Amino acid sequence: MDRRLTTVVAADLVGYARLMAADEEGTITRLRAARAEVIDPAIAEAGGRIVKVMGDGLLMEFPSPVAATRCALAVQKAMAERETGPEDMRLRFRVGVHLGDVVIDDEDLLGDGVNVAARLESLAPPGGICISRTVHDQIRGKVEAPLTALGPQMVKNIPDPVEVWRVELGGVVAPIASPAAKAERPSIAVLPFDNMSRDPDQEFLADGIVEDVITELSRFRQLLVIARNSTFAYKGARKDVREIAKELGVRYVVEGSVRRAGERIRVSAQLIEAATGAHLWAERWDRTLADLFDLQDELTRAIVTGVEPELGAHERALARRKPTKSLTAWELCQKGYSEFVTYSDAGFMAAYDLYHEAERADPNFALVQALLARWYWIWIGSGRAVEPETELRRGLAHAKRAIELDDRLDAGYFALGVLLAMSGREKDAENALETATALNSNHAVLFHARAMATLFRAEPDADAIEENARTALRVNPKDPLAWAFHFMIGHAGLIRGLDATDPNIREAYQSACRFANADYFPFLASAICNAADGRRDAAQRYLGEALARRPELTRAMWARAFRFPVWSRMVEAFGPGLDVLVTLGLPRE
Repeated sequence: MDRRLTTVVAADLVGYARLMAADEEGTITRLRAARAEVIDPAIAEAGGRIVKVMGDGLLMEFPSPVAATRCALAVQKAMAERETGPEDMRLRFRVGVHLGDVVIDDEDLLGDGVNVAARLESLAPPGGICISRTVHDQIRGKVEAPLTALGPQMVKNIPDPVEVWRVELGGVVAPIASPAAKAERPSIAVLPFDNMSRDPDQEFLADGIVEDVITELSRFRQLLVIARNSTFAYKGARKDVREIAKELGVRYVVEGSVRRAGERIRVSAQLIEAATGAHLWAERWDRTLADLFDLQDELTRAIVTGVEPELGAHERALARRKPTKSLTAWELCQKGYSEFVTYSDAGFMAAYDLYHEAERADPNFALVQALLARWYWIWIGSGRAVEPETELRRGLAHAKRAIELDDRLDAGYFALGVLLAMSGREKDAENALETATALNSNHAVLFHARAMATLFRAEPDADAIEENARTALRVNPKDPLAWAFHFMIGHAGLIRGLDATDPNIREAYQSACRFANADYFPFLASAICNAADGRRDAAQRYLGEALARRPELTRAMWARAFRFPVWSRMVEAFGPGLDVLVTLGLPRE
């Protein structure tokens, strides 16, 4: 098929059926006159062409976004001056303008480029114009009309939100925009970093870091990240961050600076909430200027792994403060995740209900399907499943549905990988996790998933489990489930040596216990290790914490707590310490 990048304009006459019912002949006559005297001459003057007429609408093609938008403005202004009769009888058009890739079919245009233009037209107010980001970036400063950001909007048959701007026209009354539920995901712009040095080499470094940060943040499908060509238009501008955020239609902004002093370089970055201008997170890195590319990669990773977790934590805090009845599907997911990471039975069930409420709010929201798949992975992996095989099938169905809805969602693939590993399908699990890694290697939960999947092999690789768990901690030491990463390191040590008296294993388990939301099992594992090493007081203390979290805990329950194949051998290694715990108050049955 032949394709080309072009500017597509869709226009539709408002209330056509009503006008025809009221005055059929008069409406046709006036519409023909408007075409001959206003619309067609304006299109010809702008170098455009009418692709086809669709009853009450037109599909047009123009050589540039500027030409198309200027033509639309001229027509709308002329029609407003021309149509001065009763309000309900005026001929008024809605117009959508989009620059995109289309399929050429003889003289016709087909494809998503046309669909987006048509959806933009439906978002425009009567007599108004809506444009996409691709058009906005080309016409800004070249068209004499204010542009109002409406933010990301979900439109029919287009899987991802479309960023929309309204071209303001005098006399056109526009309703307040109400983004669809799925479009509530946070949007972020990374502005060009200031070069605080006189050395032009640092200009390239600063620009390179920003480009890489934009690329890496874009891997997180829950974020809508503004493209480089849009943010770099503000390079050197001395505008207030809140004003820039409003123009770009984003909720968050990252800004920063680069400064060199001799052979040392300092990079600073800040995450800012656009509505208030409040700094949510800030960090500074001092490095030796050796290999610029290695330095750029290191700083990019540091900024991304600082921004994404802080932004997620802020979104969850906002969702927690809102009443459930007013939440969108995105916010329901965030509120559900806040409950999920309490790692309590009550929290798990609250998360389950909120996730399903989000699913009902938006059945085609891929993220909620991935979160439900992860819910089942943790529910089964933590020994809570009553019917593990049935619940495993349900988790797999959610993971596959997430990927079906969004085949670039890393969370769908890594949840699938763990659930496949739990099913004994090692090779399929490995393939799913490799896909997740290729999509986003900056996600801490990915490495937790890789460690979990390895644990479920018939012969788990202890080194791989520990390496993935440590990488997860390095990527996001503030992850709400970071305690589980430490717990996995302890498991790796036990698998490798099967010796509960090893101080490194004990320290890993005890590190997990330092987190307020840790489940009972790191406490019991710590109690066992301390008991095996003769530390009865410490063992008694950790046992008490475990029983407080799981009052029905017994020695027999611990023996069947987990489903992974090597667990029976690990229980044997725990044996001596377990026997001591029975004397300290752990029920046998």
